[in-house]
Amino acid sequence: MSARYIKSLDGVRALALLLIMTYHAGLFHFTWVSVQLFFVLSGYLITGILWEEKMKPASVGFKYKKFLVRRSLRIFPLYLGYLFILGMTFLFFNFPTYYTTYFPYLITYTFNYTRLLEEWQGNPLFTHLWTLSIEEQFYLLFPIVIFFTPKKFIRYFLTALIIIAPVCRLLLGEWYKGLGIEEGVIADAVYWNTLSHLDAFCMGGIIPVLSLDRKIRQPAKWLFWSIVIFLTAGAISYVYSTSTYPYYNDFGYHHWLIGNYQHVWHYTLINLCCAALILVLVSPYSQQSIPLTRKFLEHPWIVRIGKVSYGMYVFHWLVLVYLFERYLMPDHLLGRFLLFIPYVAAVYLLAELSFSFYEARFIRLKDKFFKDRSVPSKLSSTTETLPGI
Repeated sequence: MSARYIKSLDGVRALALLLIMTYHAGLFHFTWVSVQLFFVLSGYLITGILWEEKMKPASVGFKYKKFLVRRSLRIFPLYLGYLFILGMTFLFFNFPTYYTTYFPYLITYTFNYTRLLEEWQGNPLFTHLWTLSIEEQFYLLFPIVIFFTPKKFIRYFLTALIIIAPVCRLLLGEWYKGLGIEEGVIADAVYWNTLSHLDAFCMGGIIPVLSLDRKIRQPAKWLFWSIVIFLTAGAISYVYSTSTYPYYNDFGYHHWLIGNYQHVWHYTLINLCCAALILVLVSPYSQQSIPLTRKFLEHPWIVRIGKVSYGMYVFHWLVLVYLFERYLMPDHLLGRFLLFIPYVAAVYLLAELSFSFYEARFIRLKDKFFKDRSVPSKLSSTTETLPGI
């Protein structure tokens, strides 16, 4: 896979971010699936970078250190700065009162394992950061696999994890059931577990590792049939589920239910659709496919949202709850729709200021510590603002 910048992937990142904002704003339930799109996209981009680095002549230790330092300079400043602000809020206002309970997990990127804590409480200031914990664990461990193992092993390893991940979700669900945990908590605990998303990262990562963008000559057909399977399975599940949402707002993919073993199979089908979409966008054989979608994803404003989506993801729930819902946004659905664009604009402005005046200072340090004297990789530039929600 050649390293080339694909503008529409920034658009995919923006699309995933906007969808998760609609979910938290209460406009749609189904749009929670955009979390999977982030994970699959991360798997594709990060594995692509690591795969290219593996082919370079530098030592394995140098490559690993280079990757971690460059990732840290992109991710840590905003994340740690945000935790510092939350800490000051707690210190001066004792809000939220339970912040000290979760701080050790937040600072160590293990917050995704807090869902089973007794008297667990969610908070829009930091509950959504569980996804960043999973991303960071992926960043720490996946380079070890890529850099320190043979290429043949990596191909088999990624394939095996795609098969193993649903089994992990099944076993986790059964284990939690045996402990007598309530169904909704089980669904969340499985959802938040890193093992549950191995197939998401690997479905994205297997595209560059197996060069699927060049081997699959009709990726649009793969996307079409993955969507057909996805919708069919969702419709069947919906008929037999206890979902309280109408079908058009749920499509049979309700991540708080486990009655039809949704926690086992629906992530696999969602990830498959996400990987198929990415394959269409990166394949040289499908440059004329889905023209309207490409036009939307490559629009300058959408691309820019994609570039600052990390900050938008970190800030979006805070702005929603403590500004719009408290002072501006009414309870009825129409009012929420009308205020959604101003809400996105406010979050974008905050993220743009953070990126331009704070995060960019650290991004510029990446080449200072690890100057890449080889041909610049434009693919790597697309991962500089990878949020992974």
